[in-house]
Amino acid sequence: MGYDQADIIKSAFNSDKFQFRIGEMAAMTGVSTRQLRYWESKGIVSSIERAGEQDARVYTFSTFVRVSSIKALLDEGYTLKAAVAKTNERVAMWSLIHNFVPHLINGIAEIDGKQMLDMGMLDATTHLYAYRNDAGQVLYHQVKEEA
Repeated sequence: MGYDQADIIKSAFNSDKFQFRIGEMAAMTGVSTRQLRYWESKGIVSSIERAGEQDARVYTFSTFVRVSSIKALLDEGYTLKAAVAKTNERVAMWSLIHNFVPHLINGIAEIDGKQMLDMGMLDATTHLYAYRNDAGQVLYHQVKEEA
């Protein structure tokens, strides 16, 4: 069974496939394994259970983002409590974006020699495409009337 472009794009946003052992998480974030265990004991982060595996802690990509945010805020001088609160605000925003964006993109189209994201139909006759300029700084859109 083949996948269409929309399926491929949606699968790219399925970050739950990415899992990291505690040592990998520590190396990627700069947070010690001891500190990760402490945060887990306090309910700040959580590991996942792996069926049929040893008791090794494994974390999701979402937890990686959470730990990275907390670590960055701690490095800026926030207390742990404040860093967790600020991260919770960020996670709510990221979650909305993460869950919303894959449903906006229907595929990729080439129009006028440019690769554009197919954002779907605005109404019965108007199609919306999005792209960035050559410097990658500005999002442009193009509305195209369908015949």
